[in-house]
Amino acid sequence: MLKSGSAAFSVRRGLALVSSLCIALLAGQASAQGQKPTVERAEVEKAEEPKEVKREPVNLVITKEVGRTQNKLDAYAKIIRQEQETEVFEPNSLCPSADAPRYRKKLAIAGFPLEHPGQSVFGGLREVGKAVSTSLYQRFEQSEQVQAFSAPQLQMFASLTKAPTMMVGSSNKLGKYSAVSREMGAQFVMSGVIRDVGVNDPSAWSTDYGSKVKRALFSADTNRNFELDMIVHDGYTGQVVMEKRYSGSGRWDVSRNNQISFGSSRFFETAYGQAVEKVLGDMTSDVIAQLDCQPMLVPITEVIGKDLLLDVGTPSGLLPGAIMHLVRAESVLARPDEPAQLWDTDVELHIHSLSLDSARAWMPKLGSHINIQKGDYAVIY
Repeated sequence: MLKSGSAAFSVRRGLALVSSLCIALLAGQASAQGQKPTVERAEVEKAEEPKEVKREPVNLVITKEVGRTQNKLDAYAKIIRQEQETEVFEPNSLCPSADAPRYRKKLAIAGFPLEHPGQSVFGGLREVGKAVSTSLYQRFEQSEQVQAFSAPQLQMFASLTKAPTMMVGSSNKLGKYSAVSREMGAQFVMSGVIRDVGVNDPSAWSTDYGSKVKRALFSADTNRNFELDMIVHDGYTGQVVMEKRYSGSGRWDVSRNNQISFGSSRFFETAYGQAVEKVLGDMTSDVIAQLDCQPMLVPITEVIGKDLLLDVGTPSGLLPGAIMHLVRAESVLARPDEPAQLWDTDVELHIHSLSLDSARAWMPKLGSHINIQKGDYAVIY
C-alpha cells in the first residue's frame, strides 16, 4: 500500500515538473518575441495599464490662464508675424536697439488758439486755430506713422501769453495733458499757440490816393506772417517730449475785399498758403521723428489673476506674441489729476490675442502678488 502510494506521489510530482518546464519554456518564447508572459497576466496588465492623458485644446485663442499653452501661443504668433510683417523693419538710427519704433503710438492733436484774433479779420481767415489743428491731424493720418486723434475743440492753456511754457504753480498745469490723455486714450498730446498771422504793412491794400502813389513809386510789402509755438507732452508721464517755435511768411496776393478761409484749397494756392503748408509739413515730420523713439505706454484696463486686458489694438502694429514690460503707476491722493510716478516691476507679459481696440495678455505672476491693477501700464521700450 505504501509502495503504490509512493508510486502515485512520484507520478504526480513528475507531472508537476513537466508542467513547470512547459510553462517556463512558453514564458521564454514569449519574452524572446517581445510578448508578455501568460503567467500572472491579469496582475501584469493591471500594473502597466496606461493612465488617461488629457489632450491640449486645439483652439489656442484662450482668454483665461493661458500660461500652460504660452509656448505654443508664441510659436503660432511667430508664424503670424512672419506672414504679416511683409516690410522689413529698419531700426531708427537715433535708437537702433529700441523696439518702440516698430509700433504706432497714439497722438491727440488739440487746439491751436490764435493769440491775436483780430489778425484773422484781414482776408477773412476765420477759425485759424481749428483749421491748423485739422490740417495737422490729416497729415498725421496720411503718414500712417501714428494713430492720430482729432481734438481741435480742446484748449490746453488758460493763459496764451505764457503758453506753452509750463510753470509749476501756474494755471498751465501738466495735469491737463494727463486728463486729455485719459479722456481720449492717447499717450501723447500735441498743442500750441499761433502767435502771428498778421500782414507786414496793412496800408499796402489801402485804396486812398496816397497809398496808390506810394505803391506806384515803391514796391509794397504784401508779405504775411505765420508763427506758432508747438508743444508735445506725454500725458501718461507728464514729460515734455518736444517744444519748438515754427515760422514762415509769404506774399498775400489777395485783394482787400476777398475772403479766403484758412486751410481751404484756395488758401493753399496763394504764396502765403504754400508757406503755411511747408510749416505744417515740417511740424508733422518733426513730431513723427521725435515720437518714434519714445517708449509706448499702454494702459491696463482689467486684471484677473494672471490675465490682463490692455487698451491697445491691431492699429498699433502689435501682433500676438509681442512681449511688454509691466510698470506700476503710483498717484498722489492730494493731486489725482497729475501724472503718476511709474515703477518697473521686472515682470513681462505676453500678448496672445488682439482686436481693433483691445488686447488680451498673460503674465507669469498673479496681479495681486506684484500689485498690478487697473490703471497701471504695459510698456515697450
